[in-house]
Amino acid sequence: MGFFGFGKKAPRAVTVLGDAPGETTTLERPVETAPEPVVPPTPPRPTPEEALAELRAGNEAFLRGENNLGHVTVGDLDPLQQGQNPIATIVGCADSRTPPTILFNQGFGRLFSIRVAGNTVDRRGLASIVYAVKHLKCPLVVVMGHTGCGAVAAAEAIVDGVVPLDPSLEEMIVPIIPAVLDARRSDAADVAVRAVEENARRVAEKLKIADASLADALEAGTLRIVAAVKQMQSGEVVFLD
Repeated sequence: MGFFGFGKKAPRAVTVLGDAPGETTTLERPVETAPEPVVPPTPPRPTPEEALAELRAGNEAFLRGENNLGHVTVGDLDPLQQGQNPIATIVGCADSRTPPTILFNQGFGRLFSIRVAGNTVDRRGLASIVYAVKHLKCPLVVVMGHTGCGAVAAAEAIVDGVVPLDPSLEEMIVPIIPAVLDARRSDAADVAVRAVEENARRVAEKLKIADASLADALEAGTLRIVAAVKQMQSGEVVFLD
């Protein structure tokens, strides 16, 4: 019997007549119990290479106009109530024109997104990445910049002395300045695009040694960290190196 009589139902005796006159038999009804909840199986974890291939395929489908997100419904949240198993962590820019779920054609529970202007990473961003890799077993981290990035353009303006550094934007702009300087020292035909690429590369390289759990996962081959740039005009995501 359940707590204070609730829960399982107690057996109930049932009396039936026997073959002989006056003969009766008492039968016990079986105990009725609630069915066990059905927990959906956890999908198999992709390798870093498989996760990257899924993102590439998703972006290619998006470019072809094959948008699967039109089929995403609230019912897709039901199997995710027990937890999440994202295939990739996206460290992206907060720009409203660069939503990872749309660019990679992914629905609920697929991408763990960390977005800040200029796609740089502070301590809280790093903690979020570590959580995704260490506890959610996420196999891939993509640092994704984009052409026409306003944060990178602001860093370029500071380097060129066009405008003074706004103290309220310092934490956003200062981490990008080394990438701008690297681009200026290169022989790139378009230094603005090169600065975006260098910023994504620098963040990705720093993440590889930013935390022991990330370094261990990289060494074990269960994690890959890559840089990418979304082309603002076409929507194509180009993975660097």
